[in-house]
Order: sequence, then C-alpha cells, then structure tokens
Amino acid sequence: MADISPFDQLPPDSLDRLLLGAQVLHVTETTGLFAAQEVVDTLYVVMRGDVILHGPDGVIVDGVHAPAILGAADLFNGRHIFAAEALTGALVVGIPRSAMLVALESHGGLSHAFLSLVAASSQTLANALMAQRCLTGVQRLAAFLLEQAEQAGADHSFVLDIPKKAIAGQLGMTPAHFARSLTRLAEAGVERRNRNTIVVNDISALRGLIEGELGVATQDGSTAQQRQRAAYRNFRNV
Repeated sequence: MADISPFDQLPPDSLDRLLLGAQVLHVTETTGLFAAQEVVDTLYVVMRGDVILHGPDGVIVDGVHAPAILGAADLFNGRHIFAAEALTGALVVGIPRSAMLVALESHGGLSHAFLSLVAASSQTLANALMAQRCLTGVQRLAAFLLEQAEQAGADHSFVLDIPKKAIAGQLGMTPAHFARSLTRLAEAGVERRNRNTIVVNDISALRGLIEGELGVATQDGSTAQQRQRAAYRNFRNV
C-alpha cells in the first residue's frame, strides 16, 4: 500500500493509523463490491485483479486494473455513482470513509495527490464514455489492440494474452458485443486462438481498417465524423 499513489504521500506511522480499521477482502469473479447509488462507507483499493464499473442498467462503463482506487470522487459525494463488480479474482483493501476523510484533512500532500487522482479518473471516464457514444465496438476494439501492440513494440504481428472478459470490461462492452466485434476484425487478420489469446496477424491491415472505418463513417468534414475522430484520439490516450 505504501507504494500506491496517493498513499505514498503518507508517513509510515500515519499510513498504519489509516489502515487500523481497514478490511482485506479476497473476492471471487462476479462478486459485487458496491451498488450504484449505495451510501459510501468504505474506500476500496484494488491491490490485485480487475474490477468493472457499471450503471444501474448493467451497462459497463469502465474496467479497472490493479493497483487502483474505486470511485475516488464518490468519497466526497457520499454515494456511489456506479456499481463495482470483480471481473476476476481480486484482492481489495477497504478503508473506512471516516478514517480516509480525516487523513485527507490532516495531510496536505495526500489531499493534493488524491484530488489529482480524482481529476485524472474523471477525465479518463469522460474519454471512455465519449468513445462509447461516438465509436462503434469494432473501432474501440481495434484501437485497443493497436495500443497494446504499440506498447509491446510490435511492428507486424502481435499476440495478446488477456481474458476476453477483461478486455470487454475495459472497453465497456458486453461479452456478446465483444465477440461480434472480434468477428468483424477477422477481415483484418485478427483471430481468437482460445479463451485468453487474441492474435493480430497484420498490424498494418488492422490500422487500415480503423482508419477506413473513421473515414467512411460519415461524409468528410461532418460534425459526426469530427466527433468520432476526437473520440478515437482521446480513447487512444486513456
């Protein structure tokens, strides 16, 4: 915990006091951590695993990978905006809201780092929601695969070993929507080898597909296309 922002701003003795009343939770896949509009009494820190956030209607809005804080802004609102559910087995630390608020009032460095985290999380969520609104599932999945390939330094082909539910959660897609989008990408040489493996056989073809999708989605110069391109740029930076 001492290595995770913003808790790395606390002196060791202050961090120990903050964690006195904390709970360590080992949760299994699909375990709910909190519901939408539920009163906040705990700040959840994901130490290991993946968690998805979804609205009251069950639509996934974001996927969170450890280490991360869930619903940081909710600490001040008093209610959770979204529901949280473990996507995989996860290790989560629950810190009492009252203790966290006291620590924020007492330590300026912690407060500054925490507010920076809230701002960054809000921007990331806004970008993800914009992408969901403006980009199709095929476009979001293609952008995600290209981003993963770039991070791995791949130029021609790329193998990604991540559970499909984890990818779907990060992209705000249901498993069925993800499967349909993956099938659409087959024409660009993308294939699923097994439950957890996706192979991009031709990165250039995949890049060409998404550029073509964005280029023909609407007439050139239209407001809709400009929104799509802006959403794509923001999504690649999430």
